[in-house]
Amino acid sequence: MYIWISKNEKMKRLILYIPFIALIWGCANTSNKLDNFEISETQKQREVCLDWYGYRIDTKKAINDLNLKIETESELMAYCDFFKNVADTK
Repeated sequence: MYIWISKNEKMKRLILYIPFIALIWGCANTSNKLDNFEISETQKQREVCLDWYGYRIDTKKAINDLNLKIETESELMAYCDFFKNVADTK
């Protein structure tokens, strides 16, 4: 037995399926953040400064890792003060 479905009914079903299909497609196409994880230059600078603040690396190594043209610890402290309380935004 064949059930006749009018064009209006077909259109209503299609319209109901479109959001569902879009949702499935969107979920399938989102990439995993860990797959594309990339550390920004700012994040690297922040980590060096936090390592220096935590006495894990010495002043000369921190200056070298940051590629700074400074020589004193006080200048490094002024540079790293920005990163001391900045939250990780990436």
